[in-house]
Amino acid sequence: MPNTLVMSLEGFCISSRQLYPSLFGKVLSRSNVHESLTLDDALNYLRTGWPDIVLVSDPGITRAKNKELLDVITDWIKDGGIILLLGFFVTTTEVTRLDSLFKEQFGLRWRVAEYDAMHDVRLYKAIDENMIRRASLVPEFQAQAVFLGHVPANEVIYTGGPKNLAYAAFARVGLGKVGYVGDVNFGEEPERLIIAMGHLDRPEDAFQSTDMR
Repeated sequence: MPNTLVMSLEGFCISSRQLYPSLFGKVLSRSNVHESLTLDDALNYLRTGWPDIVLVSDPGITRAKNKELLDVITDWIKDGGIILLLGFFVTTTEVTRLDSLFKEQFGLRWRVAEYDAMHDVRLYKAIDENMIRRASLVPEFQAQAVFLGHVPANEVIYTGGPKNLAYAAFARVGLGKVGYVGDVNFGEEPERLIIAMGHLDRPEDAFQSTDMR
């Protein structure tokens, strides 16, 4: 099984089910999981090359005092790791820090465009099946999220609103991938997306129209 490292450096623990109530159980059943609550613990796991996937659930990696960790994370991604930014990371990271993370650290064009907005979002038709399998993803739903602009078409997973902003984005950085899920309500639809982004989805997860009702 793949190895998943959860970074909860500021107390927003996924394991305590403070967000995405059933996500941790799904990830735990499909991968080996460790949750880092301290900087030293996270650095240790990354430097040993243990994780295949990193879930970031709070803004800890954006703090100036944790720059060493962020540099290690960036090198790990470029070597083939998958990092997913989600949950309280989205709602508690300052916009300027988030934009800087995308541009300065990951070399991405992504920028925050709408904060805490509500839109109908839809699965982008040009989604790259080599990046993420779409079989388990909900085709369309209403979401409250921090939406991104300036996301290239080949990096958009879900789009919504009159400006077709990105609710979720996924890009290659070096040999690895950086994923972003802007949802602030932590429902089933983004849970499905996070599982698929981590390549932890299974055939039995295939979406049926009755699943959400």
